[in-house]
Amino acid sequence: MSFSPLFNILDTKGFNILANFPPNNWEIKEKIKTNNVVSFYTNGKKWISKNISKIESNSFKRFSTKEFSIFNSKEFDSFSPVILLKITNEIDNAEYDELPNIISKKTEVPEWRSTVGYKFKNTETSYQGEINPFPQKASLLTFHPFIQHKHIENFLIFLNIEKSPIIRESTLDVFNGNNMNCIDRVLVKSNMANIIPIDKYKFKQSDLPVFCCKNMAGIPFGFGINKIHPMLSLEHTHPPSSFSLHGNRFLTQKNIKGQWFKYLY
Repeated sequence: MSFSPLFNILDTKGFNILANFPPNNWEIKEKIKTNNVVSFYTNGKKWISKNISKIESNSFKRFSTKEFSIFNSKEFDSFSPVILLKITNEIDNAEYDELPNIISKKTEVPEWRSTVGYKFKNTETSYQGEINPFPQKASLLTFHPFIQHKHIENFLIFLNIEKSPIIRESTLDVFNGNNMNCIDRVLVKSNMANIIPIDKYKFKQSDLPVFCCKNMAGIPFGFGINKIHPMLSLEHTHPPSSFSLHGNRFLTQKNIKGQWFKYLY
């Protein structure tokens, strides 16, 4: 079961384009009907769901953070709240102790991806993505080769969603992989988009930036913004399991992480 994330990054305004048609044309067994779009948001104690719209069969619909008052809140400071969107045949206005398993489609290969994007002035950037809740007992290991120079401001976006609505804290460690030195330790929160400026670390083009979080998993993005000549870039790295084609991919991921954690800590 996948959700579609919607959140802002810095001065950009987030948007999400949902598609109400199957992701393939070989295993769908029934016609997709007009469906509901449900949003989910955590207040730190409960997941709150709200039926927000309908989406016609075989059509797209665009949603913006401008439509949700929570994104105007000053409460989150350097963290960005995340709204999760879900296409379902149900009408859902409720509160949950954990994210529900809403099963509304028989076709799930590949995942029902949406267009997740960000707009700044007259420029936009986007990726095709979705997010599933991460287990609490999980970790992050990622490399960040997407640093740009000159007039570009560079950030690491660490996006975490968990089944529990509780907003818990952990630390993300920043290393220079060339010498295994720990440069910084940064606070991160669950169920948030954590925005981490990285230009202050002054990584060189020959350096290998490494980011580790031993007590929280998430999706890491490299985000660049040029405010002088408005341009955006967004790249996400893949988990170590994606480096394996055969066998037990998650055992491979565990071994890769274990070796790097042994060297770094």
